[in-house]
Amino acid sequence: MPMDLPVTDPVLVFALAMLIILVAPVVFTRLRIPGLVGLIVAGAIVGPTGIGLLERNETFELLGTVGLLYLMFVAGLSIDLNQFAKLRTRSLVFGLTSFVIPQTLALLLGTQLLGFDLPQALLLGSIVGSHTLLAYPIASRLGITKNNAVIMTMGGTMVADVLSLLILAIVVALIEGASGPGFWLRFTLLMLLYAAGVVFLLPRLGRWFFRTVRNQADVEFVFLVAVVFLVAYLASWANLAPIIGAFLAGLVMNRLVPENSPLMTRVRFVGNALFIPFFLISVGMLVDLRVLVSSLTLWERALLFTGLVLGGKLAAAMLVRQVYGYTAVEGWVTYGLSTPQAAATLAVTLIGFELGLFDGTTVNAVIVMILLTSLVGPSVVDRFGRKLAVQETTRPYEPTQAPQRILVPLANPEHVEALIDIALIVHDPKSEQPIYPLVVVRDEEESGAPVAAAEQILSRAIVHAAAADVPVQPLTRIDLNVA
Repeated sequence: MPMDLPVTDPVLVFALAMLIILVAPVVFTRLRIPGLVGLIVAGAIVGPTGIGLLERNETFELLGTVGLLYLMFVAGLSIDLNQFAKLRTRSLVFGLTSFVIPQTLALLLGTQLLGFDLPQALLLGSIVGSHTLLAYPIASRLGITKNNAVIMTMGGTMVADVLSLLILAIVVALIEGASGPGFWLRFTLLMLLYAAGVVFLLPRLGRWFFRTVRNQADVEFVFLVAVVFLVAYLASWANLAPIIGAFLAGLVMNRLVPENSPLMTRVRFVGNALFIPFFLISVGMLVDLRVLVSSLTLWERALLFTGLVLGGKLAAAMLVRQVYGYTAVEGWVTYGLSTPQAAATLAVTLIGFELGLFDGTTVNAVIVMILLTSLVGPSVVDRFGRKLAVQETTRPYEPTQAPQRILVPLANPEHVEALIDIALIVHDPKSEQPIYPLVVVRDEEESGAPVAAAEQILSRAIVHAAAADVPVQPLTRIDLNVA
């Protein structure tokens, strides 16, 4: 039976979408291209201007919006505030430099060369000023994540993304059509009131909820999702884009959801497996393949945007390298980490398209720029990260660099989950060392039952730690004295 295109049957639409989510990242990862780029390309191929298999209807728009807000929430939730605190001043300086230089270049070239008005040029600067740590897994694999330049870059990412979203808020206010001191005073007061309310109330609500509801993973997850979408909706009351509220919710809840906790694992799993891929596919559906192969203007803009990113980020990395005395290799690693564009870039671009500030040509050019920077950044980190890894091995030994081994003595079954949670908070997410839960049994004539009870306690510890995707090495010891 011939199939009518586009597909409208909801079951088949969902099945095709899940098949794309399954296949596209695998194929592109084998080509050494980030999986998120694969989902965008797949969305363009199956979309209205591709083979027309799927259409960007209300369902895809809804799921795309959900995925966008969830992406920004996870971005805020995943920021390592402890790493940021280690080199706070350097992170602030690098984040500001890495954002201001591309923003200034975009403002000048956008208005003078592309004929953009002020809101369009500001939003273009917001796009090229942010960056995403797509190349961080490479740095982690090479063992250079504890290098000061890498830590500074990680902290600077948060600063650049916050500034990018702040510019977005200003642009949204500009296109409202109002102006004058009264409007800007009202806008500033509403923004500060909204931010203060979220920062003050949300952590208290979260702490109360997590104290009240213990060991109910599904309820905890639903609470987080409900909170992020409510905070995102309330952002519109302060004339802010919902993605700003979602990002702020992630930052505020950051301390309450530890990096290695089972809850964080579930948050990332649902986002990476469902919500965020739908957003990326919906973005790909905005790409007009006919324009992509026929428009010279599109490629001119794509190369210009890419040049803004590569040139601006290189200038920032080398300037900060000179200020803080980093080596040339560290400067290039910083550049490679700060070059790729993804999360905030896609979010701001989509908002700009929905507001009518960007046309389809500009959106397509931004997506090409994302692809190019996603190739350049990881390649630079891989090349110079290897040299930095060799340099790191020649440095004097520091006790803080020793392998992390965490021993968790267990006795009372009621305290197993709480003690493992503490170990998960302390456990370094980059460490390959397992957590060692230990139960000591007295050496008595009838020790069979106590040993069986100890195995039950250890099994609970293993299950709880496994939910956080952390390796566990259970230990049972029989001794005359527990001490």
